Amino acid sequence: MGTSGSSKGPNPRTPLVPSWLDDGPSAAPADVDGTQPPDSNQPAAPSQPQPLPPVPPTPQPGRFTASRRNFSAFAGSGGGDGRALRRAVRDYVRSGTNGSGNATRRMGASRATARGVLGLLRDFQRDGVNPTLARLNLGDLVGRPLEDVFIGLTDVICEDGGSIDEGIAREAWLETIAELDGLDVTDPTTLSPDQMGDIFLAFIAHSVVCRLLQDIGAKGFKFAADLAGIAAFDAQLRNYIRRSVRDSFSGDLAMPSALSDRQIHTIVDRTYHEAWELLVTQGDAEG
Repeated sequence: MGTSGSSKGPNPRTPLVPSWLDDGPSAAPADVDGTQPPDSNQPAAPSQPQPLPPVPPTPQPGRFTASRRNFSAFAGSGGGDGRALRRAVRDYVRSGTNGSGNATRRMGASRATARGVLGLLRDFQRDGVNPTLARLNLGDLVGRPLEDVFIGLTDVICEDGGSIDEGIAREAWLETIAELDGLDVTDPTTLSPDQMGDIFLAFIAHSVVCRLLQDIGAKGFKFAADLAGIAAFDAQLRNYIRRSVRDSFSGDLAMPSALSDRQIHTIVDRTYHEAWELLVTQGDAEG
C-alpha cells in the first residue's frame, strides 16, 4: 500500500517545488503558465541562452498540518470518514503545495513516466508491438504476455534513479502492471484504445496516491485497530483518487496512434492539473 520507503516526509522548510524536480518547458500545462512543450515533429529552433529558473518561493511553516490532521482522521476511521479524506487532499493541494499548478509540477518523474507510458501505447498502435520492441532492443519480449512485456519495459519507461520522486513513479508503474488482469487481455497486440486509456489513467491515479502517502502519510498516522479497517482505508483512498482522475479527464485518447510528442506532453500535464483541480473542488464541497 503506497510507498514503502522510510522517508520522514517533506520538511516544512522544503521548497514547494524543488528546482531539481522541474523538467523544462513542459513542467506545467499550457493553460497554467502559458508554456508549450516541445514538438519533435517540428524543426528545432536555434539554440539560445536560457534564463535561470526562478528561486522557489519560501514555503509557509506547517503547510502540511491541516492535510495530515484530516488524513489521520480518515485513516483512524478505517476508511469510513470520506469527508476527512476529501478535505485532506484539498488541503494538501491548496496549503501543502500552494495550488494545483505546483502540485502538477511536483509530479516531476511521474509526469515523465506518464509521457513514456502514453508514448509507448502510441507506438504500439502506430508502428506495431513487435517493431516497437525490436526498436527498443527488447526483441526477446516478442510474443510474451502483456504483463511480461510491461515488466520488461520498466527500465525504459521509468527513470533509473534513487530519488523519492523517481521511486514514486516506478512504484506507480508496477502497481499499474499488477492491475492488468482486470483488462481481460494478455496479448499486447490486441489492446484497444479504451484499454490503453485505462492503463494511462491507472498510472496517473497510482502516482497521485503514492505522492499523497509520501507527503502526507510518511510521518505516520493512526490506523484503525483491525486489518479490515486498514484494507478499507486503502481501498477507499485508491477508489476516490481513481474516480477523480477519470471524472476530471478531458483528453482524447480515441486514436493514440495520431498523437504527436507535443500532444502527449500536453495531455499528461493537463491530466494531472485537472485531477488536482477537481480534488480541491470536491474538498471545498465538504466545507
